[in-house]
Amino acid sequence: MVCVIIPCFNAKDSIQATLNSVIHQTYQEEIEIIVINDGSTDGCEKLVEDTIANNQTSRVIHLINKPNGGVSSARNRGMQECRGEYIAFLDSDDEWHPQKLEIAIHLMKEKNIDFLGHSYTLEKNFNTISQEKKVTKVSFLQLLLKNFAVTPSIVIKKEICSYFNENMTHTEDHELWLRVALQHDVYYLDLPLVKLGRAELSQGGLSANRWAMRKGEMKMYKNIVMLKKTLIPVFPFLIFFSLMKHVRQILKASFAKN
Repeated sequence: MVCVIIPCFNAKDSIQATLNSVIHQTYQEEIEIIVINDGSTDGCEKLVEDTIANNQTSRVIHLINKPNGGVSSARNRGMQECRGEYIAFLDSDDEWHPQKLEIAIHLMKEKNIDFLGHSYTLEKNFNTISQEKKVTKVSFLQLLLKNFAVTPSIVIKKEICSYFNENMTHTEDHELWLRVALQHDVYYLDLPLVKLGRAELSQGGLSANRWAMRKGEMKMYKNIVMLKKTLIPVFPFLIFFSLMKHVRQILKASFAKN
């Protein structure tokens, strides 16, 4: 079984399309969909209830209502209820390619992979799936310097997955992947199997506040260094690297305006 975790906050305009993209997966095994309503005020949970009531497929859909606590608390709540061997993450304004789970799970079993992420697209319609499915191992250093995949692309064995750090409001996904990568290999599939509702760092998303993202990244580095003491000598470089990325983003945005 694959358990799909979908945090939902005021997503009435997109949640049905998100759910449909999971319900109509070509994956033939059992899929458990857990939607966590994180204190929405727009009535989107009623749309989820309607989808559950009208669901004529074998997909199992659960709705959990909770007070607003942020995306990490919502995902963690979903993982507490997960019964599947695999956990896959999806956000309430994104959509999967119909073959996403079929391809991902097949590759994970075939190549004995416990943690897989893939590329994404912003196009309205998915392109035809390429026959070539290139999977590469991501080193810990590569992951340390750059988050290799968006959260709605991740599929992970439940037995190796930990919880998101609820004290972090930015880069919490990157921090979790690094904690996992301390003990397990991670892999990347260069195939866009998720369509994002908005680009990373675009207006309206959690990642839109660049300085908050940067502070979150520096906090992430501190947390990881505390877990892997051999990284202490490179901690100043990591902080400098993060600040330089921030400067680069400011300059890039400034040139774009001009």
